[in-house]
Amino acid sequence: MLFGSARASKTTEVVAGEVYRRMANGLLMETAEVLALYRDSTGIPHVRYRVHHERTGTPDAQRTLAVEAFLEMFTHRAPS
Repeated sequence: MLFGSARASKTTEVVAGEVYRRMANGLLMETAEVLALYRDSTGIPHVRYRVHHERTGTPDAQRTLAVEAFLEMFTHRAPS
């Protein structure tokens, strides 16, 4: 069950309250604050997060992604 254990270990890497950052399209900094983690009805772990776009003047928004997709997008954990 290697696949299942790899997915489980990624889930434990993300913790509510942590902040992640990434450069989106090389033009703006996107900051994500993790609000909660949960599993959907099929057991896939998801992260609910608030996103802020710096330098665009857009309002913050709440979004949800599978944990694996979140970690692919937000590769840099921001310092606390």
